[in-house]
Amino acid sequence: MIGKKSKVLIFLYLIFLVVLFLMCSTDLIIREPEKEVYRVAVIIEDVRDDNYGNFRKGMDQAAIEFNADVQFITLYERLNAKGQMELMEREQQDGVDALIVVPVEEQRVTDALRENQVTVPAVILGTGSAKEETTGMITIDYRAMGANLAEKIKRNTAKDCPVVLLEDTGGKSEAGGSFLAGAAEVFEQSGYSCKLEEPKGEEAYREMLKGLPEQGTVIVAGSPEALAETAAALEEDSSLSDRISGLYGRGNTLAILDDLDSGLITGLCVTDEFSRGYFSVCMAVGELEKAGTGKTMTMDSYYIEKKDLREPKYEKMLFPVE
Repeated sequence: MIGKKSKVLIFLYLIFLVVLFLMCSTDLIIREPEKEVYRVAVIIEDVRDDNYGNFRKGMDQAAIEFNADVQFITLYERLNAKGQMELMEREQQDGVDALIVVPVEEQRVTDALRENQVTVPAVILGTGSAKEETTGMITIDYRAMGANLAEKIKRNTAKDCPVVLLEDTGGKSEAGGSFLAGAAEVFEQSGYSCKLEEPKGEEAYREMLKGLPEQGTVIVAGSPEALAETAAALEEDSSLSDRISGLYGRGNTLAILDDLDSGLITGLCVTDEFSRGYFSVCMAVGELEKAGTGKTMTMDSYYIEKKDLREPKYEKMLFPVE
């Protein structure tokens, strides 16, 4: 039989355990260190984020892992360099910790960094090599991408087949210009006849297609927008498909991938946009924490056709699971 003294000791011991539990659960003894939340602003070159689906998934994943509050900001007017610079200034004044920028004009952003107009760490997603002024740079060699696409097209295209290069419909981007320049150089050196077109509006795409010669033309779109517009015109009027021997371009939106799967698009150049978004945030936070994550990174590009969509390598890259 338990004595009165033993009961008191047991009671006091239970009270001690309860108090200890409460102290631990309320961080009175073991206090979790507070993690700093980094504010990162991502400013792209477009008014819509249609082309940034996988990029945003990668960015959001990195935000969770590195405790970042990432704001995704579009322009008021597509490819407006002045407007982009104003947004960068606004975000700095609002107290953002770091910037990630897809520049409209890469040199203009670099100059602003050199002249200390941008005073927070800045990661640039561009087409050139890393500059001393940037915190980090993730580049895509669009000229090499275009050249590689032209080499692929040449394998199944006779030299007497005309080639139409489609420029951006909403203005000339540096990425689109480099992509088409790389393709044009390969075609022209190989003896192909190239023509540059810049349709403006849905009706202009249909008229452009109707004006093509009967024997079949290769079309290379310089931007995802131009590629999607051309595919839409072909889907609307199937008779226009007889005038082309192939539609090619770059981009990996779901709509474009669906058009590749349906056969409207013949071949695509794609990049790992999930990784680009992920590592851009990683670089920005790494600079804030002085972790030294690296100065520059170059993304690989890949040429795919319909048959490649089901390959595990590309399926994982194009349809990432969060």
